[in-house]
Amino acid sequence: MAGTFQDQLTTALNVLGRLRPLAIVLVGTAVVGAMFAGTAVRDAVAAFAKAKAVTAEEAAEVKLARSELTPEDYTRIGGIVAGLYPGIRAEAPEGAGVLRISIDNIALYDVWVRALMALQPNAKNVGWEAKSICLQECAKGEVATADVKGYVQSVEFDNDRSE
Repeated sequence: MAGTFQDQLTTALNVLGRLRPLAIVLVGTAVVGAMFAGTAVRDAVAAFAKAKAVTAEEAAEVKLARSELTPEDYTRIGGIVAGLYPGIRAEAPEGAGVLRISIDNIALYDVWVRALMALQPNAKNVGWEAKSICLQECAKGEVATADVKGYVQSVEFDNDRSE
C-alpha cells in the first residue's frame, strides 16, 4: 500500500509540475485583467465627472437682486410688529427710508428687543440692516430706539451669456 500511495503522490506532483506554466499564465492573465478593469473604471469615473462638470462659460451667472422697501411696506410691517408687542412705537419717518422702533419706558426693554427680532419672521424675503441704535438718552425722551432698513433680496440666474 505504501508503494501505491507513493506512486499516487509522484503522479500528483508530476501533474502539478506540468500545470505550473498554465497556473502562471492564468494568474498573470488575472492580474493583467484586474489592472485593465481598474484602469477602465478610473477612466469611466473621470469621463463621468468631466461630463458633469460645467465650465465657467457654460454656467449661469448668479446675481443677488436687492430692492429697497417702500414707505407703505415699512408702515405695514411696523403695524404688525406694534400689534404683536404693545408698548413699543413703530413708525416710518417721512423720507427716512427706515422703520423706527422705539420705547420710552425702560421696563419695556425686553419687549423692544423681541420686537426687533420679530422683524425677520414677519417680513418674508426681507433682509434687515441696522442704520442706527440708541440706548438711554435718545431723542424725544425715548429710552431705546433703532432705525432699521429693509431690503427685499432674491437670487437671479442669467443663462444668456451671449455678451
